[in-house]
Amino acid sequence: MKTALFTPGPGNTSDSVRAALNCDLGTRTPQMMALTKHLRKQIAEVARCNDDFSVVPLQGSGTFAVEAMMTSLLPAKTPSLILVNGPYGERMAEICRIHALPHYVLRSDPLQPINVVTVADYLESHNDITALVLVHLETGIGITNPLEELLVLAEQRGLHVFSDSMSAFGLLPIKFASSSLSAVAASSNKVLHGVPGLSFVIARRDILEKPGTARTLSLDLKAQYHGFQHDGMWRFTPPVQVISALSSAIDDYLLQGGQTTRLESYKQRARRVIDGLAPLDIRPLVTGSHSAPAIVTFVLPFDEQVLSASLLSERLLSSNIVIYPSRVAEKNSFRVGFIGELTAEDIDRLITVMTDIVCEIRRQLA
Repeated sequence: MKTALFTPGPGNTSDSVRAALNCDLGTRTPQMMALTKHLRKQIAEVARCNDDFSVVPLQGSGTFAVEAMMTSLLPAKTPSLILVNGPYGERMAEICRIHALPHYVLRSDPLQPINVVTVADYLESHNDITALVLVHLETGIGITNPLEELLVLAEQRGLHVFSDSMSAFGLLPIKFASSSLSAVAASSNKVLHGVPGLSFVIARRDILEKPGTARTLSLDLKAQYHGFQHDGMWRFTPPVQVISALSSAIDDYLLQGGQTTRLESYKQRARRVIDGLAPLDIRPLVTGSHSAPAIVTFVLPFDEQVLSASLLSERLLSSNIVIYPSRVAEKNSFRVGFIGELTAEDIDRLITVMTDIVCEIRRQLA
């Protein structure tokens, strides 16, 4: 039986993506350089960015790209403002602490999107801030943050904006035309339906070309950019098969209709699961326009002693269904992701197995 990955990523992959993994290329051959060049163009096509930006792929998970973006591109002498309303925002604050990057942290309700007015008020009292750093779609909960409105605010104040767009890239619009957008980080195994092991940063060329002191070796984004510009080669061993798979996944993505089609697909999957779990009194923690179609956090109608999210996850795993337990605002909750090559049959199986589990629990309690 197929394992259905209802997670925020990585998700199930297509036959064509798995077939693309079956390639052997020398890492310093013309074929590898051509594949890398092609992939960078594909990612730029998905982004719909102009030539002011350059795509810089990196080995590793999305966090590698975020850390590379922040350590390579954030201002060295003036503070950035890290906007936090979830675990991935906290992760960016931790990156700043580890690397001693000058910064402030503005935390807000994890069940609400970042409030632009609150950010504006904070900036009024902190005139030394020169950059905003935020998570576009907070994957830890399923909240879409107002990136476009924050870009407008940044434009008004002459600030740079750096975005972790892991679960948003390829799904939600990103205004690369904004003069304030400096860089976006994303990865292969989210909305693009590739496999784990590759991430990338789309950054302004003028920032990439600006001289500066490297803070890391392998995550030096500027050095990787200059290497690609010089000879088209990776500085360190690239994940060849993962690159091939992502190129194939983007081909599928574009052929299927790109952002519009993928967003509608995720919305349909989310609605089907929400409607299917509602009779069990299992409901989304976050509702409204800022809820994210890629990830939904659900709250169980039981105390943890009766049925915890961890136990639910274990029982679903025995049926080859994978979810992620979650703990937000002291709720007994779990996350369901709608990315990847999921089918209507997968969704029906999730609803059926969860119905069986909940009905069994209620019979025991009666």
